[in-house]
Amino acid sequence: MKILVIGGTGFISSHLVRLLMDRGHAVSAFTRGKRDVDPGLQNGVTWIRGDRDSRGDLESVAKDGRYDVVYDMVAYEAAHSQEAARVFRGRVGRFVHCSTISVYMVADKVRCPITEDQDKGPLMPFFPRNPFGMDYGIKKRACERVLWEAHDDRLFSVSVLRPAYVSGPGDPASRDWFWVERILDGGPLLVPGSGDIVFQQVFVDDVAGMFAELPERSGTAGKAYNVAGEEIFSLNDYLHVLGELVGRPVTLVHLDQEDFDALDFSQSPDGDVFTFNVRRTAVFSLDRIKRDLGYRPTPFRDYMKRTIEWWTTARRAHSNGYARRAEELETIRRLTS
Repeated sequence: MKILVIGGTGFISSHLVRLLMDRGHAVSAFTRGKRDVDPGLQNGVTWIRGDRDSRGDLESVAKDGRYDVVYDMVAYEAAHSQEAARVFRGRVGRFVHCSTISVYMVADKVRCPITEDQDKGPLMPFFPRNPFGMDYGIKKRACERVLWEAHDDRLFSVSVLRPAYVSGPGDPASRDWFWVERILDGGPLLVPGSGDIVFQQVFVDDVAGMFAELPERSGTAGKAYNVAGEEIFSLNDYLHVLGELVGRPVTLVHLDQEDFDALDFSQSPDGDVFTFNVRRTAVFSLDRIKRDLGYRPTPFRDYMKRTIEWWTTARRAHSNGYARRAEELETIRRLTS
């Protein structure tokens, strides 16, 4: 198939490009060129330099013949999806949008397991510390709304994939590394709240695989799909499993959520700290993706072992917030003394 990936150098999209190339597709990737291209992807993929915010760049790509599939991995504003719908209408067999489970988690209420029809629930009062990204979820809802309105089985056939937290070697968000680095230093872990709130994450290869599989399956047009791991962990459970995988004992020290939020180091301008959901239950239904796409997620321990090996061998930078690790340990000392 002739395929265009809008993006192509990000965490999920680079895995997708490689998988599509390995499957023998003719792959082009539209990117701003601000990230280095994986050397293994430089040959065999047509790299197109452009900026979707510059009017005309994306349209010039769309005019380069009809595509069997277009993957939009980097639409973060409604205007991005509006322009994509305009320029690819009548020029694509399937348009696949990368969304997020955050479209549910900005709602005031959800019913677990969360099914794909819960994406339009009334919003909660704006909460900047929503662990799923308040602005992010609202804007991704807006992108989806544009695409569903533009969906046409013949002229602009849309499908949407909504990943949970994505993990794996090379993860730029460093969520797992935040906790692994602290386990490796041997000190206790400060846990916000009770640590009993449950969540799901997902292996990046599983997400890329479902993106690649989706347009090849009949009956998937006009549908959205959750993609998450099958295992459900509380933060406490997750941390103990990490300890098992690195072979270190784990000591957890809990702090009331409100008291934790008042700590200066509980936030960082450099990115997520104290990662994963600690505020509301988030369990997602996988019934639809299993039925329609034959989804079988990789076991957590299998992919997390590989992820930890990557962090401890290939990655040397500290995790976000680690520069203030001494303050965490001092807080723990006061709590336990």
